[in-house]
Amino acid sequence: MNNIIKFKTRMTAIQLVSQQLIDYKDINLIKDDFDKYYKNTVIYENSDKIQYNDAFLLKLISFYKKTNFQDLSNEINNIITFNRKFEKWDNITKSIILVSISELRNSKKEKIKIILNDYLDISKSFVNIKETKIINSILDKLIHDK
Repeated sequence: MNNIIKFKTRMTAIQLVSQQLIDYKDINLIKDDFDKYYKNTVIYENSDKIQYNDAFLLKLISFYKKTNFQDLSNEINNIITFNRKFEKWDNITKSIILVSISELRNSKKEKIKIILNDYLDISKSFVNIKETKIINSILDKLIHDK
């Protein structure tokens, strides 16, 4: 699978998790809807088709589903030094961290840096540079502590 499709698949996983955090529906149902209404469509004029690899997306979803939200929240809350608990963060930032850490913790050590860089690039599409730096420091701490 080429790197662009991997990037787009990771971005899709973040969107699905973000939606799941909003409406609490089963993530597989959200994926089915996304497949039905968005896959291979063009949302904006002069933009690319929404494309992703189904097998890789299912793998990312399975990693995410194995992640215990409360345990990860506690880990993050123990890391952060500012007074805003992880549970209160915006859904897109939480989604980026949840999807990325679930993949990073289920990947070979030699691929971690590449995967981490991909998620940081994705985060730049969704959040400001300050939030991206926070995401980077949290992910770095979480992957090196495990």
